[in-house]
Amino acid sequence: GVASYLIILFLMKKREQLEMDDDLLARLVRLLVCFFVRRNLTDTPPTRDLERLFINICESIEGEGLKGTAAAGYIKRRLVGVSASDAAFRERLEGPVYDVNPDMTRYILTVLASPSVTKETKGLWDRYASGAYVWTIEHIFPQGKNIPEEWVKMVAGGDVSKAREVQERQVHTLGNLTITGYNSKLGNMPFETKRDRKDANGANVGYRNGLNLNAELVNTDTWTGEQIQARTDRLVELTLEAFDFESVQF
Repeated sequence: GVASYLIILFLMKKREQLEMDDDLLARLVRLLVCFFVRRNLTDTPPTRDLERLFINICESIEGEGLKGTAAAGYIKRRLVGVSASDAAFRERLEGPVYDVNPDMTRYILTVLASPSVTKETKGLWDRYASGAYVWTIEHIFPQGKNIPEEWVKMVAGGDVSKAREVQERQVHTLGNLTITGYNSKLGNMPFETKRDRKDANGANVGYRNGLNLNAELVNTDTWTGEQIQARTDRLVELTLEAFDFESVQF
């Protein structure tokens, strides 16, 4: 979303002249989040057009003397007008989003998980000193080329070729992804081991970690292609709701 810094700085520098209070600015930032989540998954509009888009919006606001909610409404109309349609956004969400943009996929999963965070949960946005995020994407059905035997039995009744078909089609979809602070400790483990994993202090670090993302995972002993698809459908709907332009009103 770096391209939007231009318009944010413009609005903040001229906030009195443009009659922008804190609430209106916050809603505009929320609008920009919706815009960039959709843009970064669909590549619409293309990156090359972004700087010119925001420069033009700033020039138009100033040139037409727009202020307050009139200016905010104009910004929304311009961004919605160049964004991918809801149908195109849905189509991308239903596919292998991790392959398309892993960073944006992690952002979406973190936003969806945020309401379930408690004081006992490590901050979902925390980083190590290196800059890497503490919470990273975990593939429930492993993504490695050599599928463990336990997973072949669970997903495909022991049929390796069928297991590979399921992996190729669904391993990078939303339904097969969650976030964890213990990714390296889960890896290719069997599903039940991943689900019930605890640390040395007895705290749940597997899928029983309390995140709402894992609602379908805590009360099942299996993880199949049908379950991945059902969870994908649910998470797609939640994502469409979370980043719906109409959720931002002026």
